[in-house]
Amino acid sequence: MSTAPRAPVAGWFVAIILFAIAGVIFVTSLQRSAPVPLTGDQSTGNAHVGSAAPQVYLVALDGTHLPLSKYRGKPLWVNFFATWCPPCKEELPEIELRYQNEHPRGLVVLGVDQQEKPAQVKPFVARFGLRYPVVIDESGQGAITYDLIALPTSVFIDRGGVVRFIQIGEMSPPLMDAALAKIL
Repeated sequence: MSTAPRAPVAGWFVAIILFAIAGVIFVTSLQRSAPVPLTGDQSTGNAHVGSAAPQVYLVALDGTHLPLSKYRGKPLWVNFFATWCPPCKEELPEIELRYQNEHPRGLVVLGVDQQEKPAQVKPFVARFGLRYPVVIDESGQGAITYDLIALPTSVFIDRGGVVRFIQIGEMSPPLMDAALAKIL
C-alpha cells in the first residue's frame, strides 16, 4: 500500500486550517480598529450622554495616581487610545491642534493609554508632540467602566461633569469641532 496520495491531502488540509486561522485573525483586527458610526448619543458602559461621567482612577506617566474627577469644573475631552492603534495615530495631530486652540478657554484634553507601560507611552507622546496630559489606564478599569469596544474612543464631558458626546472610532476634524461646541 502506497502512502503517496495522502501527502497532498494532508498538505491541503494544513493549508486550509492555516488560511482559516489567518481569516479569523484578520476579521478580529478589523473589528478592533474599524470606526463605528455614531449619532453622538451612544453610550459606553456606564457612560451615557446626559449622565454624570463615571469615576475612574488613572496613572500619570510619572506614576502618580489621579481620579478623573480632578478635571471637574473644566470642559474635558477624554481620548482613549493605544500606541499600536493606527486610527489613534491619525487623529492625534488634530486633537493636539484643538487642544492648543481651546486650552485658553479652559479645555482639558486627557489622553488615556490602554494598559501599556510608561516606557512605551513616553516616547510616543514625544514623537507626536503632545502637550496635553497623557495618563495610563493601568488596571483596565477605565476601559471596563467606559465599556470600550474600539480604539480610539472619545468622551466629551462638560464643566459640570456631564457626558455630552461619545465617539467610538476615529474622529474627523468637523466632528471634533461639533463635539467641542457641546462642552465649551
